[in-house]
Amino acid sequence: MATSKPRTAPTPSPIVNVLNSEVGRYHRWCTPSILESQERIDDFYSSDVSISAGFFGSLVDHTGVFGEAERFAANAQGADRTMFSVHGSSGSNFVVLRMLALERSDALVLVARNIHHSVINALKAFGLDFRFLPTPYDAQFEALLPPSADEVRAGLARYPEALAVVYTSPIYEGLAAHTEEIAATVHAASPHALVIVDEAWGGHLHFHPDLPTSAMAAGADVCVQSTHKLAGGLQQTGLIHWKETRVDSELMEEAYREYVTTSPSYHLLGSADAAVRALAAHGRDALGEAIERTARFKARVRERLPLLEHLDEPAWLDGVAGNVNGEDLIKATFGLARYEPAGFAVAAELVEHGIVIEKAGIGTLTFITTFQLREEAIEDTVAALEQVLAGRERPDGGRRAMLSNPFSAIDDRPVMHPYHARRYAKSIGHELSLREAIGRVSAEHVEVYPPGVPVILEGFRVSEAAVAYLLETREHGGTIVARDTSLETLRVL
Repeated sequence: MATSKPRTAPTPSPIVNVLNSEVGRYHRWCTPSILESQERIDDFYSSDVSISAGFFGSLVDHTGVFGEAERFAANAQGADRTMFSVHGSSGSNFVVLRMLALERSDALVLVARNIHHSVINALKAFGLDFRFLPTPYDAQFEALLPPSADEVRAGLARYPEALAVVYTSPIYEGLAAHTEEIAATVHAASPHALVIVDEAWGGHLHFHPDLPTSAMAAGADVCVQSTHKLAGGLQQTGLIHWKETRVDSELMEEAYREYVTTSPSYHLLGSADAAVRALAAHGRDALGEAIERTARFKARVRERLPLLEHLDEPAWLDGVAGNVNGEDLIKATFGLARYEPAGFAVAAELVEHGIVIEKAGIGTLTFITTFQLREEAIEDTVAALEQVLAGRERPDGGRRAMLSNPFSAIDDRPVMHPYHARRYAKSIGHELSLREAIGRVSAEHVEVYPPGVPVILEGFRVSEAAVAYLLETREHGGTIVARDTSLETLRVL
């Protein structure tokens, strides 16, 4: 009689282990920001379900519970229509740009230089022509600012055939554009042009009066949001909102059907829906608590670390008022110009103290006061910053010299469309050292992540300022996204 072999236990998953045993011990000043009061799914595993169980409707047809959720979200956010995404804002940007390509394959798009790489990738994928708007940049806080209404007006005067203006607001540091003025400018200049806002960082703005005006309320035609960033949902969740006055809803739905997975996680969709409903019900209170906690954090930093520079100083904000219409009060960005270590090193050392921040730069640190952040995180984080920075002040009270604008060399018009530059990269491209590549046309895309904005882009010439910024970022431990992340070589044409 055959005997069965003993069952072999599966090898443990390192991912499951980290999630179960490590994540909870950190103070996380970073996404996702989870609304703890939202309705929650009881058992993720036993309730997982597929499109085969169609008795509750279909995401792509906007029927059943999905249509109900979309209508609620549109009403809550001031939109005419809303669709849910399990691809975050990155996937939503592809849907929106595909909608433009379906409307007109030769469409020209005006794109702010602060746009996320997902917009650039979608432009390349669909072969859409584009021109960059000017590049306002503040070196002190490494902030690539949104365009002003005047800069948009000038862009439309040069390219009146533009089908859309696309920009990010709020930016990573929480600074919001003058969307109301931009929308009025675009709509007055063109009977068809759309204002499209990558509002990945602004899904919460509509729910508290002290925060910048949301894109939909300010008159944008389309916006995309990452629910998981600051609007209370789980990672990977997002929303696409639009007004039907100028947007062809049929084309938007067609683009959505082309892109959206046929096997979405209904758990993620449920989280996005529950988060919107929680914000609509008591977002003002939840956000108010986060705003107050952020203010206490900033006040304690000012008191105990007076050499740190603050992005929210009135004098600094006045200096960028032409591009900035307000700031997100649940973010805090500090400048390290009076200290020796770079932001990347400080962030790494904070992890050793149990502190995770949202973003570091060469000379900056950005914190997000998430919904789930505990009150003791303030004292623990300020104490950790004191320990990390103690004795590391720059001599004689001097300030670090910040690099010039690394984004400025990418002008409005490429030497060659990035789509074609990428196609030719294998056939006629060759590798040079980064410094030798200065002045040559790049055949690849290089960025620092976060924030995920291209520094070098296919089809554009490589600038000395971009190379200096990338090399300093690599030297100080920043994350480079490139074919060769060591930056030993760059592929050029």
